[in-house]
Amino acid sequence: MNHLVKRNISIVVLGVIFPAVVFTASICIGRYPLTVEQLFTYLFSPGVFEDPGANIFWNIRLPRVLFSLMAGGALAISGSVLQGIYRNPLVSPDIIGVSSGASLGAAIAIVLFSMNSSTIQLFAFAGGIIAVLTTFNLARAGNQSTIVSLILSGVIINALAQSGVSMLKYMADPLQQLPAIEFWMMGSLNTITWAKLFQFMPLFLICTVVIILLRWQLNALSMGDEEAATLGVSVTLMRAILIGTATALVSGVVSMTGMIAWVGLICPHITRILVGSDHKISVPISFCTGAGFMAMSDTIARSLTAAELPISVITAVTGAPFLAYLLIKSGKSAWQ
Repeated sequence: MNHLVKRNISIVVLGVIFPAVVFTASICIGRYPLTVEQLFTYLFSPGVFEDPGANIFWNIRLPRVLFSLMAGGALAISGSVLQGIYRNPLVSPDIIGVSSGASLGAAIAIVLFSMNSSTIQLFAFAGGIIAVLTTFNLARAGNQSTIVSLILSGVIINALAQSGVSMLKYMADPLQQLPAIEFWMMGSLNTITWAKLFQFMPLFLICTVVIILLRWQLNALSMGDEEAATLGVSVTLMRAILIGTATALVSGVVSMTGMIAWVGLICPHITRILVGSDHKISVPISFCTGAGFMAMSDTIARSLTAAELPISVITAVTGAPFLAYLLIKSGKSAWQ
């Protein structure tokens, strides 16, 4: 089987079959299991049934699964953008301070203001955006190359934000506020409702469409600033737009779910190994891969034990070994 056939099979599997199968399984699996027949019955006949299965399907499981697909796709596509811009397949959204900034914002809201869900979301989203803006301003003040300056600035902002979170943990009430901070930082989708899904959807649609439309410019940026400029790409503007949209997506997800590790690193990484480095293909396939991976991880987190597990634990346990397997199997050729 030649390389082109393998790539086309990978595109179909990751882009269509994997997310579709995971969506169906995620709806059906849980403490109250549903059959595939019930899934389609409830889906195409809304409001007709009054049994507990219909209530679980429409009010609990469907919004959560749809949000997990959107969130996973958003994290993966953001990771793909950052890996392309930084020209490093091991870069994740954490590198520019998004996650640590959002954590600091959430911790500030919990300790200094209130534990209201809306307040925490607002502060977490703002924290992620402010952290990235600070990273960019700090990078511009340096005299090194843009990529090196951004990486170093991200390391600095991450360290400062983590120090701030540690200080707030020390100040927090150990009975209520400290557990709330720790639980938020472990990540969970157990608070997702239709209201939160619709609240996230405008940001999700706008940023995702922008990234999809600009993915050919991402190809140019991944070749280096000089090559991109030669091809007619406005390097500074395109980099700002792409990083800005990726930042907004990650901040939006993290503000509603808490910290979710690995998705933005693993899914673009796996996609690149299987379908190649052309962002015109790898960006949308990364989205589909991330959507399926996130929904699968959330299903395991809520179904594996009687008490729901933090989703970051599942994403790390399921994703890291698979990534290691692909790296060992593919070798260096995957990055050439």
